[in-house]
Parts: sequence; C-alpha cells; structure tokens
Amino acid sequence: MVHAANCRRGMRFMLGSDSATGVRMFFRRLPPILAVLVLAGSVPLASAGSTVVSWPRAATTCQETSPGGVPASFAAPVAMDMGGHSDVTSVAVGELDGRLVAISAGAEHTIRIWDMATLKLIGDPIPGDGPVAYGTVDGRPVILGRSHGALQRWDATTRLPVGGPLPAGRFRAVAFGELDGRPIAAAAGTDGAHVFDLATGRRIGPPIGTGIFSAVALTRVHGVLLVLTGEGDAVVAWDPVSGKPVGKPLTLQSEFIQEINTIGTTTIGGRPVALIPTADLGVIRWDLVTREATYHSLEGRFGPSSLAVLNGRTVFVSVETVGSIATDSFGSRLRSSIAVIDPATGERVSSFEIPGHVTSLAVGDLGDRPVIVTGGRDNAVRAYDLATGRESAFPATGGPNGDIYEVNGELRGRPIVVAQGNGDDRSPGVWDLGSGRPLNAPVRLPGRITSFATGEYGGRAVLVAGIAFGDSSIRVFDLASRMPISEPLVGYDGSVNGVALTEADRRALVVGAVDEDDAAGDSSSRGAVRIWDFPSGVLLHDLAVGNGPVGQLALIRLVGRPVAVTFSATRARLWDVGAGKRMASFRIAKRSAPVEIALFDCTTVAIVATGRTVKLYDLATGKQVERPLLGHSQQVNSIASGRVAGVPIAVTDSPQDRSMRVWDLTTSQQVGTLQRPSRYLGSLSISYLDGRAVLVGGGREVLWTWDLGPAA
Repeated sequence: MVHAANCRRGMRFMLGSDSATGVRMFFRRLPPILAVLVLAGSVPLASAGSTVVSWPRAATTCQETSPGGVPASFAAPVAMDMGGHSDVTSVAVGELDGRLVAISAGAEHTIRIWDMATLKLIGDPIPGDGPVAYGTVDGRPVILGRSHGALQRWDATTRLPVGGPLPAGRFRAVAFGELDGRPIAAAAGTDGAHVFDLATGRRIGPPIGTGIFSAVALTRVHGVLLVLTGEGDAVVAWDPVSGKPVGKPLTLQSEFIQEINTIGTTTIGGRPVALIPTADLGVIRWDLVTREATYHSLEGRFGPSSLAVLNGRTVFVSVETVGSIATDSFGSRLRSSIAVIDPATGERVSSFEIPGHVTSLAVGDLGDRPVIVTGGRDNAVRAYDLATGRESAFPATGGPNGDIYEVNGELRGRPIVVAQGNGDDRSPGVWDLGSGRPLNAPVRLPGRITSFATGEYGGRAVLVAGIAFGDSSIRVFDLASRMPISEPLVGYDGSVNGVALTEADRRALVVGAVDEDDAAGDSSSRGAVRIWDFPSGVLLHDLAVGNGPVGQLALIRLVGRPVAVTFSATRARLWDVGAGKRMASFRIAKRSAPVEIALFDCTTVAIVATGRTVKLYDLATGKQVERPLLGHSQQVNSIASGRVAGVPIAVTDSPQDRSMRVWDLTTSQQVGTLQRPSRYLGSLSISYLDGRAVLVGGGREVLWTWDLGPAA
C-alpha cells in the first residue's frame, strides 16, 4: 500500500524534474494533448529492451485526502504581452522630432508609435485604445485616443497623459481641428458628438445630436467651422458652438442604409465637398454649399479611406472590395485591394493588393513621397509607397493571429509558454511566464503546425512540432538558439495530432499520433502511433490503430516505462513505447472536449468531458473512478489539472454556461470559480512559477494567466 504522502511526493517530482516534458496542447479540430506523468512508486528506467509493461495493473488502495488550503477566490485574469497588436483597429500619421511617424491602436488596448521609414517601434506602448488621431497642441505633438472609456490626450514625446480625461461618451471616431486659432477635437459615437478645446480640456458648446455616429470630420465652408457626423442613413453638418444642425442634411433612402465609417473633405472645382465611401452607393460626393449629393461619383465598394496629394493632384485612397476574395475561418479577407482615384475626374490612377484584411488607413509624406499606412485583422502595421504600390518598410507584425493555443515548458530554469495562432501561422513564439514578455524571435517552420510540445534533449529545451499542409514531417528545434536538431522525421502523409519526446532503454524517442491520408484524401482511414529513434530519424515502430483516426495523444509512465495513450471518440488505447506494442484498449464515454491527464490517488487518471459531465478513468486499470465532476449546466470545452496548496485540482471551462470552475479531485467537489476574460478560450494548462500555480489560457489573439495560489 502506498500512502497519500507518497502521492504528493511523486507529484512534486513530476513538476520539478519532468516539467520540461510534462506539457499539453489542445486544438479545436486536431486536438493533441501531451502530459508526461510519473506514477508514484515506479522503478527507475529499465535498460533491457525486452521489458514489456503488463496491463491492467493492480488497483491501488491509496486515496488522497485533501489538506485544504485551495483559495476560496482567485484574482482576475491578466493578459500577457504578445509582442504587438492583436488586430490593428486604428492608424494615424504625423511628425515627431522631425520624422514621419505612424500611430496605431490595437485590440489588446495599447497605442504604439512607429518610425514610418522603418516601421520600428519608438518607445514603449501606451496603455489606451483607438480610435486615434494625431496633431499639435501648444507646440507639442499629441495623440488622441481612448482610456477607460474617455477621450484622452497623450504627449507623443513623453507618452504621459496631458490633463485629465474628457467626457466624450462611447466614441467611435475622433478628429483634430482648429477654432479661432485654438486646437480642438471632435469625438462621435453612441452618445452623439462632443467638441473640446484641447489646450484647456473644456467643452465647446453642448453635446451634438443624440444619434449613434460612426464617423466624424471637421471642415470649413466659407470660413465657418463645421462638424460633420455620419450614421447609417444620414450625414449632418453641425455648428460646434451652438450644437445645432447647419443646412440640409444628406439623407439616404431606407433601402440604402450604409455603414458610414469615413468622411473625407476636399475642394473640387473650387467648391468644398465631402467624400463619403459606402458599400452600395460608391463614393457619395456631397457639395457642402448647395447640399446636393452625387451618388456613385466613384464606382465601387469602398471602405476605410483617406486623401493624399500624388504628383500635384489630390487623390482618393481607399480599401476596395473587388470580386470574390478568399477569407479565413473567421471571415477576414486574406488580401485587400487599395484603389487610388482622382475624385475630380473619376480616373483610376493605380491599384494594388496588400496582405490581410485592412480595417484602417492613413496617408503621410515621407520626404517627397506620399506613403500610406494600414492596419488590420492580421495584427500588422504596413507602409506602402503610394506611387508604386511597393512596400516601403518591413511590416511591424503583432502577436499570433486567430485563436491561440499554447504549451508549457522550461528554458534556462524558468517556465515559458510556447504559443501559436491557428490558420496559416507557421511561427510559434516563446514567452517568459514570469514577465509575460516575448523572448527573441519565433521559430519559423516550413508548413502549418498541427501539434507541438516542449521537451528536453541533451540538457537543452526543445520544441517538437508536427507539420502538415506543405511539409509532412516532425521537426525538433533548440528553443534557445531556434536551430533545428537533426533532420526532419518523415514517413507519413497526413497530419500529426500529437507529438512527444521521451526516453526508453537509454534511447531518446519521438512519438507521434498520425492520421494518414489514403489515395482518396480521406485522413480518417488510417490512424497510427509512430515511434522514431532520435536523433538518427530511424522509424522504429508503426503501430496501426485498426480503424478510424488515432485521436489525441498523451504520454504517461507505468512502472517507469513510457506509455502512449490515444483517445478516439469513445475509446482509449495504451501503447508500450519502448517495446513498440499495443497494450490495451477500453471504452470511455463519448468525449466532447480534449482529454486531460492528472495524477492523484497514486495512479494516472484521464479526465474526460462528456458534455456537461466530467468523468474520470484510471489509466492503470481502465476503470471509471466513481467520482464525476458535476456542476456545469452546459458542455465543457477545456480542462486543465495541477496542484494548488498540495491539493490535486482540475479547472473546467464551459463557454455555453459562461463559467470556469475549480475542483478538488480528492472529493470531486467544486471549490471555486474563475473570472472568464471572454467567451472563447481554446486551451487551458497549469504551470508553476516561483512556487505558485499559474493557469494559462489561450484566447482570441491573446494569452491569459490566472494566479491560482501556492502550489504546495
């Protein structure tokens, strides 16, 4: 009989010496899971290659009792610094210290300043949101943006706030201007529009309108300042001092309700006009004197726009939707078309395509060349020469794109997080868990990553990655140097659902769970567990599942031997990695989420979500543990396990019932809840930092961390 104290000692050993190989990873469509666990009481690694693990093992009589100490409440989640924007929501252009700069705001709530010539970051990010505008107040460069829901001014040189927040309501657009020689700003949104003196912070006139405005501009007609606001079916000119409309508004018919996000003003034929890009009515040219509108003055479907001077004439620069454009799984365009048009004649001066779904655009002059800067859903800030359409600087890329998935590891004795976005992302990045900051450059891989894990080889922290859709291989990289170790491991044509690096009989082994394509392209026809000698690359074992896909992969240890466990929809299979043999197969409840592996009661347990119920299976016996986790009202999508205050716990997440729950696995009782940062969380795992348990969750273009309390 092994006592509960031995279970806790075994778990500490797993966390301390096996943390580099004890990692896990989840995918929505190809959900791999890897967790190397040491079974308490096991013998040292055997050297005889003939050793075969017997199964089922005798049931243990050890049942842990909870020492208590799990916190009753937990702190709010904290977003990690992913190294850049997560969607670029707004851009502006101006001068700073004699050079042209771009200002950008992202969905991760930072504002950044870039040198337009190089697109290199200038200084630290500013905590704030878009929309952004850029201008001069009392001789100093000032950024306008949003902070805690209010209009805020920042000194672009010092990055410090200028004065207090301005109560502009929930604004969606902001513009710089001038009134009686004083710098002013107009902000418009769901609470109408507001105009402020930027030097004093005082309001100019009463709030303007009560509608929901999505665009705002400041212009002059016969020397009189006007505020132009745009909403779905109208554009209105306002007197900023009285807050009253001036003249007849531009009213669209109800069947032509548009999303008006941009209003540009210029002079055509000596007359002041507003250019309003729309999706269905082309560019509307609105004469601000006669108030006559010309629909389809420029033909096309236009989005974010700006005005520039090219070769001595004013041109209209806009994102244009042309024909059928490929999109990713989130509906974002993979490429955007930029149109450059003379608004006076309708002549198309040029057009060119750029990567990504562009949502914001601004124009400035770099020397004697007009340059446009764009931001979009691919997290990148890009700059292009307007005359040639060529990229003028290497793009400033942000964090991973799409939904982020992650695994834990260790580098130079510190816990790290390796993460990547989904879609076509081929570059997993590395973040320090303690500081939350990215480390060096990401690893660039030759194809789409279907699964990855961290491990240790020769005293080095390594990344093992399964590659498909362009290069069917498994590759191993040194995480410190980002250099490959050995040649690619090949021998399959399909996708890898899970990878692992382990050791048996004094040999380093790479294990992969592979779904092979047949001649008709059906990847579900052949699933296998394959084992390679590392680093020679020799394929040692090709173990067929029998029918259907292989499913998820986990790596555990039984009596000191590495054992691979695969989980298909309703079945768990155990494979002796060293001997290259299938050990066992038993039924599990139909799962609805990736399976998690935990260690308690002196055995290794699979935690299986079956809808709203979470069941436990002893992998040493194949028997269900009669202590399910009951409490969720909707389907559980993600699970993590670890230890807090010496107690084995599980964390479960259900986006449908919008709850994250913490469970004491010794009693299967819920002991707390966690605050969810957003509706979507794609992966959960528990790591350990300075003696504390840290939950890491992958979300939409962000990684979240929760401090769960002391580990022991």
